[in-house]
Amino acid sequence: MPSLPQEVLIEKASKWQGRFRGDTASFNKEVTNEGVCLGLGIWRLYCTLTGKYGEYEKILKLIYDSDPLAENISPEVHQAYETFIQNTLWLHRTLRIEAGTQQDRMKGALEALFERKGEPFPLTYHQQFAGIITVEELKETLATYLTLDPSKQQGVGFTLSCNKHSISITRVGDQIEVIDPAYGESWIIKIPQKETAEENAAALKSAVSKMFDEAIHSALHFDEVKFQGTYTGVRMHVYSRLHDPNPEVLPTIYPSATELVTSIYEKRKDTLDQQDNFTKLDALAYAVQNGDKKLVEYLERTLGSVKLEAAKKQAFKSAVSYGQLEFVGRYYKKEYVDQNVLIHAFSSGDKQVINFLLEKGHRLEKKAFEHALADAVRLDQGYTFNLLLEYYDQFHKDKTDLVNPTELIYSGALTKTPTPLLNIAAQNNSVEVMRMLLGRKVNFLLTDEAGRNCLHYLTLHQPELFVDIASRNPSLLFAKDKQGERPIHRLYRAGGALSEKIYPILIKGEQWYEAYVLALKNNNQSMIKRCQENITFAAMLQHEAGTAKNRFVELCETGTFDDGRTLPFTQALAGINYTEQTQDTLHSIYLLALKHGNVEIINSVLHVVARDPNILFKKGSVVALSPWKVLTQKPELFELVEKKVDIKKLAQEQLIEYYLIALHHKKIDLCKEIGGFILDKNYLLLKSPQSQTDPFILFEKDENAFNQLINPIALDGLKPEALNQMYLLGLLHNNEEVYIKCIKKLKEDPAFLARTDDLDLYYQRNNNVLFKELFSIKNVSEEWCKKIFIKSLYDKNYEIADAVLKKFPQLVNAEIDNINGGRQYPLWVAIHQRSMDRCQFLLAHNANPYAIRTGMLSGTLMKEAQRCGDPLKKLFESYDVNIKIMQNQFSEVFEQLIEHKKWKLTKKYGLFGDYTDTTVLKIGDKSVHFPKELKSIFDVIQKAIKETSIPALKEHNHKLAEGINSMPDKVLPPSLKLKLIETMNSAQTQLVAIDSLQFAPNPFLVDASAHSYKGSLQQIKLSSDKQDAAMHSPR
Repeated sequence: MPSLPQEVLIEKASKWQGRFRGDTASFNKEVTNEGVCLGLGIWRLYCTLTGKYGEYEKILKLIYDSDPLAENISPEVHQAYETFIQNTLWLHRTLRIEAGTQQDRMKGALEALFERKGEPFPLTYHQQFAGIITVEELKETLATYLTLDPSKQQGVGFTLSCNKHSISITRVGDQIEVIDPAYGESWIIKIPQKETAEENAAALKSAVSKMFDEAIHSALHFDEVKFQGTYTGVRMHVYSRLHDPNPEVLPTIYPSATELVTSIYEKRKDTLDQQDNFTKLDALAYAVQNGDKKLVEYLERTLGSVKLEAAKKQAFKSAVSYGQLEFVGRYYKKEYVDQNVLIHAFSSGDKQVINFLLEKGHRLEKKAFEHALADAVRLDQGYTFNLLLEYYDQFHKDKTDLVNPTELIYSGALTKTPTPLLNIAAQNNSVEVMRMLLGRKVNFLLTDEAGRNCLHYLTLHQPELFVDIASRNPSLLFAKDKQGERPIHRLYRAGGALSEKIYPILIKGEQWYEAYVLALKNNNQSMIKRCQENITFAAMLQHEAGTAKNRFVELCETGTFDDGRTLPFTQALAGINYTEQTQDTLHSIYLLALKHGNVEIINSVLHVVARDPNILFKKGSVVALSPWKVLTQKPELFELVEKKVDIKKLAQEQLIEYYLIALHHKKIDLCKEIGGFILDKNYLLLKSPQSQTDPFILFEKDENAFNQLINPIALDGLKPEALNQMYLLGLLHNNEEVYIKCIKKLKEDPAFLARTDDLDLYYQRNNNVLFKELFSIKNVSEEWCKKIFIKSLYDKNYEIADAVLKKFPQLVNAEIDNINGGRQYPLWVAIHQRSMDRCQFLLAHNANPYAIRTGMLSGTLMKEAQRCGDPLKKLFESYDVNIKIMQNQFSEVFEQLIEHKKWKLTKKYGLFGDYTDTTVLKIGDKSVHFPKELKSIFDVIQKAIKETSIPALKEHNHKLAEGINSMPDKVLPPSLKLKLIETMNSAQTQLVAIDSLQFAPNPFLVDASAHSYKGSLQQIKLSSDKQDAAMHSPR
């Protein structure tokens, strides 16, 4: 069996039902219900035992593969949905297995389904097994029922229900199949045939054990915590396909259910009070549910007085829920009866049980009464609902708080919002209950919180009932909910036989609009003619004008019908006198005729509107269509309009639209003529106010139109927005005269300065000169610059890359490039791609070769490049050497300052005490004093020694030279200054030569003047003499 999950099938069936049966919710609410799953299971069981498995599978497959909302659904798929809903939902309701109720009517359920179809029932029902048992006891029971008597049975099948779920199990011949309808899963095992009965029994027992472990354990939720426990409540319904379907005497194949259960219980008498972990039911409650008197008597004898007394309350409740009057009387105690018990009594539908409790003085309170009513309505339990109505009639005078069911708006757990009973019935297609409420003259004016009445929900597949309600109160058809939807709108969508029955009601109420829409929808010629005699085309247009939906207009817009009928729009205009229509009506007719391309109707309108042609280029108000799209797509219709238009009569807005449509059709002379009447020339370049058509798109594709229509326009009267458009068009068409003039006028316009599409175009055309000129004045974003920078690197357009870095130098060391989608440094990508010139350019622009690339815990770009071999290795080694030389010159200057010992330092008390006005450096394990004026020089040196950035090193170099030159001679003697400057200059001579390329100069070059000593030789000599006479040394 294919994997066809119940949830998917029911979801699709629910959508199909909502579409073709009306917006009812009866199927939706039961998607996760075990009852629907059980219904699906016994249907599958029947198909397997009767050999109709292929038919069953085909139906489910058709539904599974279909789209319930598709435009065209085949009759075969329609029938599949119908069958599926009948054989799951209908069986489910017959079985009455609902969350919260305890009923079970499996016996006779399948028979009832076949009686409804008028077919003989092909299976034999044996028995219902029910008890609280262990897993091992369940396995033994399964083996019992799966033991096939080939002389009597063609096959056996049963449903197995526990833990809020149901599956079906069948055996035909040697094959056992387990089906979990919820997920559409099938598990199959073949039983090997042995020589002896004992061996066959052992083989079956082994197969059952494997079946439980591999299929049943998870399917029936034994693996879920909330269902785990030693004992589980199990229910089975057993059917056979006998060789003789109508035997005179039914053969005995299995022991009775009482015998089977008793034999299990007899082996563990001490545990018979144990409960199912989830339902909290015990063995006695299960026996009472089945009405098994012998088993009940056995349990009463076996449990003992204490355990029996403890079990009686639950047994009583089970007896009430399952209509077992004998046991209701047997276990009754006043304190056992609460409101839930009374609700279950009515839900069971057993009048004797209900009367028993009523005679004992028990009464339904208001809340419980309303809950029972709503539940019976929801499930279309007509019999139960009638019992509740009788209860109301009998007791409402004594219990004055009870609300008449015909006036009740239920508010409770069964509905999300307060809802009238008639609405609940309509939502659930509960026809029997609805007729009972109608018989009691229910209040039709009651609505739910959405403002809806019952006709908003009632399925349209109940035409008699729908018409019955509508004829009793026609206003229900036209009552709006809070969204503005009315029940009559559902007929617009559905149509069909129901519409025919509604016409008399509409005519009687003079609801000609609704009747006309339905008649056009259903192509009812006699009714169309009658409606035309009573309501005008203009009135039809205006009836729903200004609302979210205008059904008549929607119908007039409809272009095709499957039956090839004349279009509703054409039918509605039959016999109309155009000269008697208002401009608004003519406008609507014109727009609809354009949509359908109806030349005859367009000509009729044009003949009348020639006096005021402005409507020909306006969007409709009632008919929300615009003429522009049609007139641009269909040149033949534009030709019609063009012949009838007097340009002099058009307002400015319509002139613009006319101009744009003419431009679309490349009618240059007509454009020139229209353009002469357009006062504001900006509109020739900007989006039109009405249609939002952008002329730029048209001029972009047509250089001839641009040169003839736009080039001659004077720039002085144009706004910046229009100038920007004209500028780019001039650029696109390579009209240098136009775009240069525009640049001069736009050089301070924010929009012009922020746009980048022009720069992209210059780049594409390799116009680097103009690109750089404009780029220098523009305020483009950094994000755009990142993209153009990377692009220029890949294109080897280093001139542009250089220009970008002048404005955004930080990009060279930003992770803005990528490898396989991962963000990386541009330098690493260049290394990875072995691009020598790109590496040279990036290094020349101060890319950091000591950065660690993304994705690497260690290892710098420098090391990565050196592993690549020459020429990259040589280039990066040169940079590495030069950077270290630059760092080293600072170290040498520092060492020379340390070695100089003739500093003029002052002590606090003359020749002794601490030094004053000094800076202290920690050198090794000693603290060394220097004149405080040298602190700035030491700061520069300390920063420079750790620096790897070439611009930063050059900056530090410059600062150090300036600091040395500016230091007073009494602090830093001229001879020492000269020595330090010579040390710095000597570093320049040691640098490895780096080739300079265009836009990639040698970054290590330093201005020599910055390192020249500013003093004289005489100063150096005097300074040297003074140093010899120094009194103190810093060490």
